[in-house]
Amino acid sequence: MDRAHFHIGDRPTDGAARPMGVSFLAALLGFGLVAGPAFGQDYPLPPPSGPLPQLSPPALVRIVGVTTKRGARVTRLTVRAPVGATVVSRCISKTKKHCPYSQRIIPVTGSVGSRTIHVKGFERTFRAGVVLRLYVVKAGRTGKFTSFTIRLRKTPLRRDRCVSGITLTPVGCPSG
Repeated sequence: MDRAHFHIGDRPTDGAARPMGVSFLAALLGFGLVAGPAFGQDYPLPPPSGPLPQLSPPALVRIVGVTTKRGARVTRLTVRAPVGATVVSRCISKTKKHCPYSQRIIPVTGSVGSRTIHVKGFERTFRAGVVLRLYVVKAGRTGKFTSFTIRLRKTPLRRDRCVSGITLTPVGCPSG
């Protein structure tokens, strides 16, 4: 059997990924939520004008592995994210036995700059059809969404989008 090695770094995509609505646990970033209006302010708060600023430095998602007869073996999956952001990793499959977990939340800690986070739960063999989703979010910033769809005897299909604020709903990325 022929094996194809793959290394998919942070690359632009055509943006043809379909929107995937996903709810988010409000407890994740409680400090980013507004408890109520300030004195003399009408409720609800008006939406912010214009798009949120991008994460700085921008998040980078990298995957390394090899294709197998039934899917792919991921040998390394890393996320380089700015300090203060949160990395949310999700695995979606028709049966739970093909995913190591459904969701993990990893805060990016440190003082300044960015850190590399290894998503160790995703460094294993996956069957075709499994979808790995990674979100890099920070309150008040436009974050990153990346998904990898494991395919039969092919490299994983990568889709990149943006997420606005701390919601886990992929949206189109603002230009510029």
